[in-house]
Amino acid sequence: MTRWMPFVMHKPLIAILMALLLVVASGCGFKLRGLYDIPPSLSRVAILSDQTNSELVRTLDQALRANGVTVDNQAPFRIELVEESMTRRTLSLDSSARASEYELRGEVTFQVTDAEGELILTPRSLMSERSYNVDSSNITASESQEPILRQQIRQDLAQQIMRQYIRIQLP
Repeated sequence: MTRWMPFVMHKPLIAILMALLLVVASGCGFKLRGLYDIPPSLSRVAILSDQTNSELVRTLDQALRANGVTVDNQAPFRIELVEESMTRRTLSLDSSARASEYELRGEVTFQVTDAEGELILTPRSLMSERSYNVDSSNITASESQEPILRQQIRQDLAQQIMRQYIRIQLP
């Protein structure tokens, strides 16, 4: 019992230090990853894409809504996904000339316009990539990596688009 006494005696001190740490962290602007301060003027936006059933559109929509942005077709601004693609290429081969490593690359070109179609943010191209190894002895696990990495790439691209969108300086 006496062995735990020093901890019990320092418990108030630990609580005070934790509270101080939280105050310092919040005072320096610390936020959870993915949460942004959205200017009120940019709090409504529409998302447009030529690709039907675009996973990137859904991912971007979720990211914007999670940050308090209203996504609707009557919004004063439009994020237009001009072109999007996801490619896979072989990075290396094993001794049997089978792929042992792949690279996934997601690319998107987008622009932001106002309701009248005037460019607010000129077309910009973004890219995100991931690579993964293929384990020939466990092909099922190797194949399950690709969908997860594709989703991570889409999330990364959505975050990049959102960061550029919220930095728009309106006149």
